[in-house]
Amino acid sequence: MNGLFYGLLTIDLHFFTDHFPEENSKTKAKRFDSYIGGPATNAAITFQHLGGKSLLVTAIGQNSFRTMIYDRIRQNNLETIDLKAGEQVEPVFASILTNESSGSRTIFSYHPPQADAMPVPNDLSKYEFVMFDGFYMDAAIPLAKACSKRGIPTILDGGSWKNGTEKLLKYTDIAICSEDFMPPGVVHPEDVTAYLLKNGVQKAAITRGEKSIIVNEGEVNYLIEIPKVKVIDTLGAGDIFHGAFCYYFAKDKQFQDALKRAAGISALSCRYRGPRTWMDKK
Repeated sequence: MNGLFYGLLTIDLHFFTDHFPEENSKTKAKRFDSYIGGPATNAAITFQHLGGKSLLVTAIGQNSFRTMIYDRIRQNNLETIDLKAGEQVEPVFASILTNESSGSRTIFSYHPPQADAMPVPNDLSKYEFVMFDGFYMDAAIPLAKACSKRGIPTILDGGSWKNGTEKLLKYTDIAICSEDFMPPGVVHPEDVTAYLLKNGVQKAAITRGEKSIIVNEGEVNYLIEIPKVKVIDTLGAGDIFHGAFCYYFAKDKQFQDALKRAAGISALSCRYRGPRTWMDKK
């Protein structure tokens, strides 16, 4: 199975403590690690790990961290197209603090001005789906439109509402969004799925951390319960959910079953530190 993941790659600096620091204080981290991350990147790595073949289309460009980025790409056996190759592009950085006493994570991120619109890859026919994370929106919309014309399923990872999302929804088949994804004029998470279907999406789901997933398939609405686990670290859990969903949905085309199995993989990842350790345990 071939999946195309279109969106963000970040450099993640991950600190582990037993409390959230107070302002104007110094905190010595108990552990530290670094990764490549971002919604599309983590989803692509998860899809690859489960047995699919991922292509990550993103902006890397020329910068001081290019060697490290490609070293991590090779470690994860990830095929990548850099649509900013040869251009000076600042990386996106994220500093993550995980509170080991609760498992919660707090993220500070730096997003330089987004890269200019990136071209649509020419050959889309071999892909089972294309997943978008909502970044590089100017390029995501024409790519989603091209997929729609070719009958290639499009999947949206809706972490938050972004400018242009309403245009992308016109060409989105499946939207799986977090409870932070709140369209204009919508107040309650329960109303988000109805909004999505009204604006072109065929199937929609809202993930809510450890709470049940809200699902809307048009005439059918239901909840999916999340496995209960001892949470060590939630970093990347949503991205891992999307990558696992893409794998199981591409494999069997069963929406509800893919959501349930993705919830299991995401919960498993929360039992371990960082976004990759679970891969050695499965």
